[in-house]
Amino acid sequence: MVVHNAAIDPHRSEHGYYECLSCGARATSEDRLGCCADCGGDVRNISIARE
Repeated sequence: MVVHNAAIDPHRSEHGYYECLSCGARATSEDRLGCCADCGGDVRNISIARE
């Protein structure tokens, strides 16, 4: 197991994980999502933990 010099960046995701701020629905997408497919509400990217 390689700990250092890893090819995988733990702070970058291949897909974006989005959550709707209105209804709480979640979706994945390679492209940036602007609105929820279920209700049309605003979404935020939750693929990277925020402090």
